[in-house]
Amino acid sequence: MFVAKHDNEIWLVEQFHHSIQAGEVARQWGNEEFDAPCQSLITAVEKHDIGWVEPDKEILFDEESGRPINFININVNQHVQFYSNGYKKILGEDPYAGMLIGMHWIGLYTSRFGYDPTFTYKIPEDLRVFMQNVVIETQKEWVSVKMNYWKFNEKRSEFEDKIWMDYEFLQLMDRMSQLVSLHTHHDNAEAILGPVRKNQRSEGIQISVKLPGDGSVIVEPFPFKEEFETSVKVRKIPDKKYESHTELFQEIANAPLEVIKWKIRKK
Repeated sequence: MFVAKHDNEIWLVEQFHHSIQAGEVARQWGNEEFDAPCQSLITAVEKHDIGWVEPDKEILFDEESGRPINFININVNQHVQFYSNGYKKILGEDPYAGMLIGMHWIGLYTSRFGYDPTFTYKIPEDLRVFMQNVVIETQKEWVSVKMNYWKFNEKRSEFEDKIWMDYEFLQLMDRMSQLVSLHTHHDNAEAILGPVRKNQRSEGIQISVKLPGDGSVIVEPFPFKEEFETSVKVRKIPDKKYESHTELFQEIANAPLEVIKWKIRKK
């Protein structure tokens, strides 16, 4: 669950809703300069947080603060369980998409494999060996997936490079969606995301994403087919200490699901 405080309210965005919204944006990617993503990559984007469906329905509760737990504060064992469940589900449906989701998940513990050195999920000392095993064993599973997709007359380095290009695209879609999921139309915010490549032959570039405070998202350079709208689904509850999980659960259940539209546009 994305948990953001705005004025006297807590805004809640379910993580699977966030990933669906990211997939909505991914489907618009591609123009004369930027190659469009393949269907399996779009599937990976729109289902990368599918493992969070059940915990977001149950509502994770912090008894000390009396508030819902934000996604970044989930304990490690739960984090592994949720992502592992989603990864395995999609791996069985679309192995390439599942592998990319697994890369996204494991990347959260490894500074996104060096792609984003500023971020890595904090691992308690007593769980370091456990997490090292999760990271290593999960990556071993990708070997058989790759062998099903790699053509033996294809240059292996180019095949692997395409996988990492797709991984980087997934990271950018995830972070762009986080930006609109955690802010309001009145917020001014900016992020430099990437690098991401226009195509496999190009160098990586940075993408500027700005929220000017008018309900729009300015993306430069513009990688989409055309300007379009995307929707974030939000529930809003009073920002207060809830005495029990039951009280919080009922408050959220009674809150309407609001659809907030953002306009993705050029500079």
